[in-house]
Amino acid sequence: MELFKRFLEYSAEHRLTAPGNRLLVAVSGGIDSMVLAWLIREAGISHAIAHCNFSLRDKESDDDEIFVSNYAGKHNIPFYSRKFDTVSYAASKGLSIQMAARELRYEWFDELVTREGFDAVAVAHNRNDNAETFFINLLRGTGLNGLTGMSQKYRNIIRPLLFATRDEIVSFARQKKIKFREDSSNSSIKYTRNRIRHKILPEFEKVNPNALAALSETISHLRGSAEIIDRHISELRLSIFRPVTDGVEADIKELKNLQPASPYIFELFRVYGLSAGQTCELISLLDSSPGKYINTNTHRLLRDRQRIIITERVLIESSRYEFHSLDEMHMSGIFSDMAIAVPGEEPLPSCRMTACLDLDKVTFPVIVRRWEPGDRFVPLGMSQPKKISDFLIDLKVPVTTKEKVLLLLSADEVIWVMGYRINERYKVTDHTTRILMLTI
Repeated sequence: MELFKRFLEYSAEHRLTAPGNRLLVAVSGGIDSMVLAWLIREAGISHAIAHCNFSLRDKESDDDEIFVSNYAGKHNIPFYSRKFDTVSYAASKGLSIQMAARELRYEWFDELVTREGFDAVAVAHNRNDNAETFFINLLRGTGLNGLTGMSQKYRNIIRPLLFATRDEIVSFARQKKIKFREDSSNSSIKYTRNRIRHKILPEFEKVNPNALAALSETISHLRGSAEIIDRHISELRLSIFRPVTDGVEADIKELKNLQPASPYIFELFRVYGLSAGQTCELISLLDSSPGKYINTNTHRLLRDRQRIIITERVLIESSRYEFHSLDEMHMSGIFSDMAIAVPGEEPLPSCRMTACLDLDKVTFPVIVRRWEPGDRFVPLGMSQPKKISDFLIDLKVPVTTKEKVLLLLSADEVIWVMGYRINERYKVTDHTTRILMLTI
């Protein structure tokens, strides 16, 4: 069955569009989004095109924008574009480049939808993307909901190509002579998603040529199970949690009666930012003395007599983390990717969000904290120490961003101004035997 016909049937089956809808189509210029743009135009759906220039590949990023703009102009399609300083945004928020780009992209889409009155935003995620997301979340130790993949429709986002494999999209583009741009970063395996795409999924397909279809079926089953669990947890939350003046409180006695404890506690508290890795810590908190608390990404969970008081964390707290092993660093969630490499196996990444350090020069414990007046280090490429404050001023880092810059320290020495530059003394040399690669 031709891809176009399947696209129409899939959209109708999942009610992704309706007569009179006006869509905002996210188009990067890559093969997936250009095929999606072709299908929507061929279907006669009223739409505009939005393009994000994340400024990550210099001239290549600008050429992508020109390419998409020319396509829109050729077909008289309204065109919106925005250029982002993704690296600075990632550094200011303490995010990985991928997560920063995602936040910037969807915040801007929401802005356009509200301002211009679009009914939905169409993005070009396909079946391969869904399988890759499944493995990414599996490796992060996510809960069940993280394994349910991407849905056809979520809030104002629709995914009309989620039924199609990447091979089918490539074949269709070739058949219809659809022009597109190649993203050079897609071939790099320094990113977790690309490593799964180019290394892991092909191995699964050697074992089972229909691996993608089997994974999609598994994801569908998990999504059904997750819906059943969510309904049960929502009902349970009504009986255990109750609102109080500054937040919510949960009855400790009721929580301790839940068995098995770990999955119940995680599902009940994940809406308050609890990570899977913090579940055991919260269970221990139930038996601790009053006044003890743990912080999630979004809330503070305080033990108070026979209740857990849940309040939002609205104040910016001083960030300081101490790690005694690589495992602790990996589990912290601060680093989006971490690997130990051997010199010469692969070219070292040049992105400033990734640090490549001589692992044998790093001593534990290592500390991550905000920079303080008087901190200094020897920037890569220099021979003399420089104050962090002067270093950031030289880079013209905005004051609001400067306040949030984090440092990685070993033996009280700054070895990486995170997101900016490593210490010259910890760089990879001809004598390096192990490379620690950290990405934020």
